[in-house]
Amino acid sequence: MNCTRKYLGIAALIIISLLAFSLGCFFIKKQDTEKTTAGAVAGGDARIINANSNGNDPTVSMNPYPASSPIHGEFNEFRNWVLNNKKLAALSDAAGPRHLLRLSGQLAVKGLPRLSTDLLEQRLSAVTKILPSLDTHMCSTFLKGGLNAMEFTVQASSVMESFSDDEAKAWFAINKAAIEAQLDGSPLIVLSTEDATRGVLKIARSMYEPESTAFISGLTSLKTANDEDACATVRTLYSKGNALPEPYRGYMARMLLTGKEGNEKF
Repeated sequence: MNCTRKYLGIAALIIISLLAFSLGCFFIKKQDTEKTTAGAVAGGDARIINANSNGNDPTVSMNPYPASSPIHGEFNEFRNWVLNNKKLAALSDAAGPRHLLRLSGQLAVKGLPRLSTDLLEQRLSAVTKILPSLDTHMCSTFLKGGLNAMEFTVQASSVMESFSDDEAKAWFAINKAAIEAQLDGSPLIVLSTEDATRGVLKIARSMYEPESTAFISGLTSLKTANDEDACATVRTLYSKGNALPEPYRGYMARMLLTGKEGNEKF
């Protein structure tokens, strides 16, 4: 019983520490909210778009990916889907394309906890692929929820350009599914503390000592760790979590990607 309580406490600390970056979308510094970047929309977070800017601004139609990459066409299709979505237009208090794109990003974030586990697992794989491309500073900023949009676009775009046809299609299909789930009021799916603990312990038990103990220690000290140690722990958490067998992989996907709404309250 004491061991169970110990690991439940560890899981609680881990989830609290991870909430700053657990949405699987890339948060932007508050001072960047008046900037425009198509790359942030592609990342699933359109909050940096200025709702008060001119709706005819050509940057709305910009595509940050080379035409030869699979994600180029998927980005265009997703943007057109957003701009022609009647449900989004009905919910919006402004008709401009910038506002619709910003709104779509907000809804995608809110809709993630409503998605099925298989969709979250696909997003976990994509984020796991992107995360190593971030240098230590960027990784730490990602962890703390203060990414600069332009910096992120530069570093992550090279990975997203390398997405296969299926990966590119899945990235935007999940964005769409999250938006639709939020618009339709689909029920939240909440991960229990027990299942979160099972997922974390499965990762720890897949490692040899002393790496296993160091992993748990790193997770419980994320808030106070230096940038290098925090980033190493986070990368291990994503890569090992993504490699787990079922149902543990699903537990980790929901734990890491759905924030407060998708994790049991303590």
